[in-house]
Amino acid sequence: MFAASVAACEAAGGRWLPGAPPASQPAGPKAAAYAQQKHQRRAWQPAMTLLCTTVVTAAAATDGSGDELEMVMRYGKSVAVSPELAAGLAPLAAACSVADIAALARAVAVLAGSRQQGVLDHGSAVAAYLQGLGIDQGQLGRLLSRCPFLFSRPSEERAGMLFSQLMRLGLSAGQAADCFEQQPVAATVPSFEPAISVLAPLLAAGSKVTNRSGEQLLGDLLKKQPAGVRLLQCRAEALQHNLDNLLQLGLSEEQLSNSLRQNPALLTKSPEHLARLEAVLQQELGADRQLWAKVLDRTARVANCSQATVRQRAQALVAEFGKEEALRVVGIAPALLGIDVIVWRQALAVWRLCGVTDPLAVVRNNPNLLAYDWLNPSRLTNLLALQRLLPWEPSAAQVIELYGSYVIHSPKKLVGRLLYLEQLGLLQQLVADKRAARQEWRHQQQEPLAGKEAAREPAFISVLDVAIPAPAKFAGLVQDVKARLSEDSELVASSPSFDEFSKGLKHLPAWQRLWADAEAAVAELKQQLPPELLRAGVSSWRSRGGGSGSA
Repeated sequence: MFAASVAACEAAGGRWLPGAPPASQPAGPKAAAYAQQKHQRRAWQPAMTLLCTTVVTAAAATDGSGDELEMVMRYGKSVAVSPELAAGLAPLAAACSVADIAALARAVAVLAGSRQQGVLDHGSAVAAYLQGLGIDQGQLGRLLSRCPFLFSRPSEERAGMLFSQLMRLGLSAGQAADCFEQQPVAATVPSFEPAISVLAPLLAAGSKVTNRSGEQLLGDLLKKQPAGVRLLQCRAEALQHNLDNLLQLGLSEEQLSNSLRQNPALLTKSPEHLARLEAVLQQELGADRQLWAKVLDRTARVANCSQATVRQRAQALVAEFGKEEALRVVGIAPALLGIDVIVWRQALAVWRLCGVTDPLAVVRNNPNLLAYDWLNPSRLTNLLALQRLLPWEPSAAQVIELYGSYVIHSPKKLVGRLLYLEQLGLLQQLVADKRAARQEWRHQQQEPLAGKEAAREPAFISVLDVAIPAPAKFAGLVQDVKARLSEDSELVASSPSFDEFSKGLKHLPAWQRLWADAEAAVAELKQQLPPELLRAGVSSWRSRGGGSGSA
């Protein structure tokens, strides 16, 4: 597909950028219960709890029996997993449908001794309380394994208190449990009320929605991002201090509210940390305070980065585009500071392979295109559809140069609408330039019509009309075009709506061919890219679209 493009790229001179002592063996019934689990420990998986449990080794028992005791890290020290602990946890594990008692024992062993005993003393009552809230067995087992601390105190002191506070924000019991599964350390605070007293007013002040309270808006945030519960762990004084600093940097309450939905951790970053990052951008790019506030507003994720990471990303942009252009690019596309440099370098390389002779011109026109994964089949599906279905048959390079901002959309919308127009016989109404098409038609109408009645101006459709409008506006456009082309109103009304058409989109042979060809094109491009641009695990800031033709 891209052989000719590669040749053109090479001809153009394209350049690649490249602890406690081990416990003795127990005797009696507890030893028997523990022995039943010994064989399971051989195939352990590292347990991750609020203290990042990791099995580090196996130590020989001191009684000379030859048995091995698993060791875990607790506050930086290696400690043994007591056989008695595993045996004592067996009833609780059974009640919560946890099959791997050894893994549960490792998770609990990381807790302080008093909390380990607390799990043994209160765990069953906490489990019963959570079941009463409606949490099913599967989630209860995951919650116990992931966040045993929650089970280490009487329910009225910890689980009951925290769950009731989250459910008051509008979360269900299951959604509240999701928060602790993702952020187990949240269970270590006795109450979320201090943080709620700061966050709820902020979200209310920054929202344009008038029929929802600040607490409801906070609940909405946690439903979408359960890990955002980390904010509720913070002291009210610390949150207020960080909030005041962000407001002083120039962010409005509305911008802060929106930024928190992107990255709830923003409000946990100290003024000192943010000041150091700002200094890096000032040094490397010449960025001022206004640009730094824009970065935090539109790409709050940058606040999570280290100074070294931000410096490396800024320096890479300067090396590629020059300092002045890099500053302009970041001002338009702050997301480039929030992604690995491989993402935008890969985008430039893919464009070259597609025949774009001047990728930097594309960047000057729309820097945001650099922040997308151009090896996602969704991108290539859109690109191929525009090549094949537009009447003037643009090349891959022309699609990227002229319609790159549409290629990044969901194929279900762009490709689906193009195939819909094809089914209705309306593809020929698509024009590259609607204004120029109208002018040309009107010019033609000024010529003698040889006695014929003046023609009605045809309905022209631009690529923008297909790619951008909301569903209702697109439907109205289609109806208008059909009405102009047909005097039979019944025929117009009988056509299926786009919503009806899109339900069977993935089963259409045309869709399936486009998606299969896109996947083949991705494989072909990967073979032609240098290995340093194919590092596994690097994703773009915006990676919309999915696999298996689902997009």
